[in-house]
Amino acid sequence: MKSSKILGNLYLCPVINAMGPVTDPRHNDLLNTWQEIDNYLKKLFDRKYREKFKDSSGAGIIFSWFFISWSGFSSNPVKRDFGYFNVYDHYMKTWGKMMRKYGDGLYWMYNHPPESGVGNEWGMDWLHNCQYLEILMRYVAERNYFPSVVEIVTEDNNTSHFLENFFPYDLGNRNSVDVNWDAVNADGKPMWKVINWKKATHNWEIYSPHEDDHQLKGNMKRKIGRLLDIKTIVYEFKEYELEKAFQMCLEGKNAMVSAYEHDFRDRADVIIEKFIEPAYRISKKYPEVKWYYKNVLDAFNILNNQKIVKKVKIEIKFDRDDNLLIVTDAKIFGMPFTFLKLNDHYTYITPLRIGEKAWLIYRELLDFKSDLYIACNNLAGKSTITRINLGKLHGIKRKL
Repeated sequence: MKSSKILGNLYLCPVINAMGPVTDPRHNDLLNTWQEIDNYLKKLFDRKYREKFKDSSGAGIIFSWFFISWSGFSSNPVKRDFGYFNVYDHYMKTWGKMMRKYGDGLYWMYNHPPESGVGNEWGMDWLHNCQYLEILMRYVAERNYFPSVVEIVTEDNNTSHFLENFFPYDLGNRNSVDVNWDAVNADGKPMWKVINWKKATHNWEIYSPHEDDHQLKGNMKRKIGRLLDIKTIVYEFKEYELEKAFQMCLEGKNAMVSAYEHDFRDRADVIIEKFIEPAYRISKKYPEVKWYYKNVLDAFNILNNQKIVKKVKIEIKFDRDDNLLIVTDAKIFGMPFTFLKLNDHYTYITPLRIGEKAWLIYRELLDFKSDLYIACNNLAGKSTITRINLGKLHGIKRKL
């Protein structure tokens, strides 16, 4: 009896890097105001646009949005909308309902501030500035948000070890045989000095990074996915990349194909012409392969064979020495993201692991006038956020 061949599925993930308006006299195609950006986004949220090229299930396009915080800079030469939440809040207020309707994903992108403080330059020393901690603490405390998928454009090995503590999924790999690594970036640096993934895989697969080099495969726990440009000075998406993905599926492997545009150029037509329509057309050559639109979190979980599990529950209590214990009812990814807030001052704390689902914060690190915040992701990228007032907890719930 002839056995049927097991095929993989292709998951198509168009991405928008949400960075807000920008003004630069060197480029005449930039969207300078939120009104101009919203006029562009109306096209992306239009039902006809979403459903023009349906996937194997008859479903329309699902986008993944990576929003940035413009904070930690001292100058603003291209008139970015500076602030911790400016981009995030605009999207939530204006487009949040539509995102939920279509099943879009909303994730976190980080631009590390440089030592110069110039708002259109890239910071390359991860250990020089901890603005990422300030941003994450404020998102947890003030917006009740903790990301599960991250995109750090300037990722290096120091970045990699930080991400490994909290985030199961990292959409960072930009490698392709056709990338123009010598293209000059906005701050005058060649691209390879800013975004360097030359050693990473250029197949549509996710991988666990190596402790000594995040571009290589290793035994770290998070998964890195591949994200290519749709149309930039660095790279334009090539149809052969889709052919490669469908060929992988014929070999029985799942493939997540991700490509991005920014929100500060009206690229609605370009997204269709260079990414969506080619996928639809090429799929006809592979009728046995099923392909689906997914947000990147769902696609990561599928490729990682990760079942969707409930959010974890967090228990907080004191031991006999007034050290604080954090206990979860299930395994989490990495460790809890933990900090204190007093008025508008935030203090990050690294808890000590004392068990598979338990951590300790020594009494000396606590301030009983503060609120304690704890955020974490489960293995499938569902976040849990807990807040307690330390003084109140100490007075009411102290126990062994």
